Amino acid sequence: MDLRSLRHVVVLARRLSYTKAAEELGLSQSALSRSVQALEARAKVRLFDRDRGGVHLTAVGRTVAERAAALLREADDLERLLNRAARGAEGEISFGMAPLPAAALLPPVLAETLASRPQLVSQAAVRSADALLALLLAEKIEFFVCAEGQVPESAPVKSAALGAFPSSLIVRPGHPLLAPDAKAAVADFPLIVSGQLGEHHTPAARLVGASQVVLEDYGALARLTECSDAVWLSSAFAVAEEIRDGRLVELAPPPTHAGLSFKMMMYSLDRRSLSPAALWLKDRFRARIRELTEQLSPP
Repeated sequence: MDLRSLRHVVVLARRLSYTKAAEELGLSQSALSRSVQALEARAKVRLFDRDRGGVHLTAVGRTVAERAAALLREADDLERLLNRAARGAEGEISFGMAPLPAAALLPPVLAETLASRPQLVSQAAVRSADALLALLLAEKIEFFVCAEGQVPESAPVKSAALGAFPSSLIVRPGHPLLAPDAKAAVADFPLIVSGQLGEHHTPAARLVGASQVVLEDYGALARLTECSDAVWLSSAFAVAEEIRDGRLVELAPPPTHAGLSFKMMMYSLDRRSLSPAALWLKDRFRARIRELTEQLSPP
């Protein structure tokens, strides 16, 4: 049924005056009359009686007006939902993050999402790149974020670069390597990493040697680094808060390894359009990487 005609019926049923109803609807009286009469003709039933006493609802007209009012409320709600969904402000989104980008990007971006998009339900899976790819191919998530080089080239996905993460060696304050007269080398201390070293960490891995502890929990890795002489091969972006608070320190790399970085990528199914919510998150991830780059860049 034509929602516009139903809206005309609802307003006329409430005002019981063609003059007042037409004025509220922004129509001429003749246009409103034609609209109501056309609906009555299609339905083959009278909705309104009109006499010298004014406009009166018939029994059928009263029922139709009540049902039409409920239908219009639903239509208005649906339109609002579509408008908010088009802005990525409502609905649900499921996505994945590898542990490193999750530690660096998720807390501030999800905090912003909660504040600005309280009706958007976000479901984030933190897994290895292999596990995230399986979830994507099964269409359990819309996209995932991990470092470049961790997804096979043959995978039916498309990628978008979000920004560059620095490769960093992280230690506790007071670590022997921070002493001005330190004679020890990085390789003299235990190395800890998150998961398997991907291609993005290969140059740094050559510098420090084989890892002795492999964990996926970034909180546990940070605490382990704080209370031991281990060297954590990671990215300063993942522990920006700890570095700002003085709980962890980024080692200055040797000149031959200065400036090592790797791209953080967003992967989604090939030939599939990203939802407005996914596009919004993509922009926020990029903005967060720019913020971290400005905050942690040396003067």
